[in-house]
Amino acid sequence: MDTDKIKQFFLLHFEKMLLGVLILGSGFLIYTGMQLPDFLKEHQPDKLTTQASRVKLAIDDDHTEAIIDGQERKPTFDILAETEKLYTPVNAKPYKLGHTWEAINEQSIVRRQDPALLPPLELMTQGVLTTIAIKGSKLSADDYPIASLEPADELEKVEKPKPRARRSRNRGMDMGMDMGMDMGMEEMYGGMDMGMDMGMDMGMSGSTGPVRKLSNDFDFGVRPVADSDKRNPKPAVGWFIAGVALLPHREIYEAYELALKDADAYDPRRDTPLYFNFEVERADVTNKPVDTLVEADWTKVWHLKKYAQLADGYWAGFAPEIVHQDYREDQLTVWIPPVLVDDYRPFSLHPKIPVLSQVELDKLKAEQRQIEADAEQKIFDFQDNDDVELAVPGAGRGAGGMDMGMSGMDSGMDMMDMMAGGGMMMMGRGKVEANPVEYKLMRFYDFAGDRLFRNAPVFGRTYVYRLRYAVIDPNFPASQIMQPKTSSLGPDVAKRVLDKMSDALANNKRDFQRWSEWSAPSPPATLPTMEQYYVGPVQPGSVSKWTVNGRPVDYQRDTPTAKMVVSQMVPEYGVKVPMQVEITEGSVLSRKAESADVVDPITLEVKKLPEPEFNSSTTVVDLDGGRELTITDDLTEPGLFLLFDQSGRLTLSDDIDDQEFYRIQTYAEERGE
Repeated sequence: MDTDKIKQFFLLHFEKMLLGVLILGSGFLIYTGMQLPDFLKEHQPDKLTTQASRVKLAIDDDHTEAIIDGQERKPTFDILAETEKLYTPVNAKPYKLGHTWEAINEQSIVRRQDPALLPPLELMTQGVLTTIAIKGSKLSADDYPIASLEPADELEKVEKPKPRARRSRNRGMDMGMDMGMDMGMEEMYGGMDMGMDMGMDMGMSGSTGPVRKLSNDFDFGVRPVADSDKRNPKPAVGWFIAGVALLPHREIYEAYELALKDADAYDPRRDTPLYFNFEVERADVTNKPVDTLVEADWTKVWHLKKYAQLADGYWAGFAPEIVHQDYREDQLTVWIPPVLVDDYRPFSLHPKIPVLSQVELDKLKAEQRQIEADAEQKIFDFQDNDDVELAVPGAGRGAGGMDMGMSGMDSGMDMMDMMAGGGMMMMGRGKVEANPVEYKLMRFYDFAGDRLFRNAPVFGRTYVYRLRYAVIDPNFPASQIMQPKTSSLGPDVAKRVLDKMSDALANNKRDFQRWSEWSAPSPPATLPTMEQYYVGPVQPGSVSKWTVNGRPVDYQRDTPTAKMVVSQMVPEYGVKVPMQVEITEGSVLSRKAESADVVDPITLEVKKLPEPEFNSSTTVVDLDGGRELTITDDLTEPGLFLLFDQSGRLTLSDDIDDQEFYRIQTYAEERGE
């Protein structure tokens, strides 16, 4: 049979062959299964239970005699010999390295230190008497005493006297004076406009209808509104001692860099100054010199949490902040109280805190340097520059000037690069500052009033203050996640941190605040009196000239008189009530009147207060000025007032400094004066 037929046979009969194999396999499996014993006959449950019980009894029997053959068993493992082998040095020659590793000296690692915290500087304090907005009734916006007063009467207009005719022989001088006055007035009013834009001016508007109101343009304070708790604002007495100080931020930042930047585990989110809290202490120096104070004389009066409680539960809002964000810290610069009508800038600012931002100051400094550089450029002098080579026609103009210009451009680019790099990269709360500001402002208040504040300052006593601040400890931060390893700390720091860790475990609270030293004591300060004075014009009285022994002598025939505004705080209404009085030498500023005009600080409406009575011991000691100047008939000498006030001090005032506020309190513009 050939190969092709064999292939053809398998192709035609392959299925039959496969079927035959399957039939044979099935038959084999069936035969094998039939030869197996019956499972049910050999493995009955009762037999299995009996067999398990016999095994259990056999296990429970004591087989000790079968195991122990009667000979004493001793360990064959010598543990001492094996231990000695472990301490036998291994021959290092087969494992010798070409370059042996050197162990790192632990002292070469820069350890973390505690940065120095410099105390606050140049603490300044002053007494303040003003009106602030507090939270009042939810039911009515007029639920306070001054709102129930009647509107003030309309004021009579005053006719201005006609100016005197000028003499023709002084025409040239008059023209000069007119031009000077015009320029001066224009400059003055221009300055006033600028001041008003900044909120620096104040005054009284004319009546706009049946109700007289203070113009919004002349309102120094805030305009209070009902807060989220729907409590309407009402006026109250703001009587306190305010303080401002300088935080040496740049030096503190540099101290952080010195102690932490090059150390192990540096993290700018944690290892830059994070100001957290501050405390204020007060000492009574009425009968004690400042240099004799001891630690027991200081009393803790204010801290950040107390200010937060006061602002949230008592104040009706805040005054707008006037210090740029670059120079204040939310944890150290206390909010400005909601002062009504009055100007709050005098007690809210420090002379060394700029009004402009750091970027604006850098820009001004760059411009000033450019102006100084331009001024130093010498003007070409042909006589003194004999060896200068003259330029040929067609050459570029001023090659030297061009170089100088390019130099100026380079300088400008460097400054721009510096300004561009002056931004801060925020990382968590910590921030990396390329150019930290020199100082930041610290601000606090010490409020009088026993009903609200325990241990409040007392009128008539003299006090000094000191303060300190706290930072979040970079070596023992508030968050345990940010805690640096103990191995990265210096020896003294590690000991301090370990003690804090022990206290935290014992008290279940982390004491993460690290306090600075106390500042130097402030200058003495007292609460102000309830009075304020604004002096007006002086009438000098008639004077006769006599000749005595050939010398002219002035003889005062009439005593001089003057006008001034006496303002006194009335606690019942929470506002200062002004009254215009006429005085002479020896006058005591106690007065009664049928009525007085007073501004409602909430609505700015002018109200009529019936029968005000001022009780004061302030006495006018002397008056001077008011005489006509020889250079012109329209101007007089400044009026000078020497007063002996209620606090026992001699104060000198003049009508030039007080002119603006005097005109406001007397409604001069409304009268047409």
